[in-house]
Amino acid sequence: MSQSRTPRTNNESIRWWRTWATGHRVAAAILAGIVATHVATIFGYWFPGVGLTRLDWNTANGWVYVPFASPLAKFAIGGVFHYLDGILFAVVYACALHPVLPWRNSLAGNLTKGLVFGTLLAVISVAFMTPQVYGPARGADPGFLSLEAGGTYILTVFVWHWVYGLHLSLIYSPLPSTELSEHTASEADDGRDESPALAKGH
Repeated sequence: MSQSRTPRTNNESIRWWRTWATGHRVAAAILAGIVATHVATIFGYWFPGVGLTRLDWNTANGWVYVPFASPLAKFAIGGVFHYLDGILFAVVYACALHPVLPWRNSLAGNLTKGLVFGTLLAVISVAFMTPQVYGPARGADPGFLSLEAGGTYILTVFVWHWVYGLHLSLIYSPLPSTELSEHTASEADDGRDESPALAKGH
């Protein structure tokens, strides 16, 4: 019995979360931004294990904000700004971009939106942030579209932001308006006062 009920329980939990996220978009986006940034950041340190470039955005931001600080201070202070960026981008995504992207708010549609957003951030990273901000902060010139940094670096930046977008959309996954209306109506039906029917039985 318990095994047969598990899929239904899981589905109900997912639906409960998606309903909550639909009604609390900013709070859900902040949580999603924290989770997505942290997971992607950890992946950045693991990438050399699969032949990609190690990405340490904490230290990279430290070179921008506190270039003369110690390595530990660069990592810590840069990490604060890195996580704030991830959270702010998540809120912008939830409030401004997610509603206008053409895909339906299904699970697959939300995942597609997140990956598209991650791709957009990756393009900004290799086209502007790396050659104009992160590279010069270290006295390097990655060149146009970061081409001087190499193809592996560019691929790694895209993979990193896909990981971010994937986890962002897994946490921030609001319901379609039609399903939300059905859910609200169902809750209203469940909450109706049944006392008149009970009274008839006395």
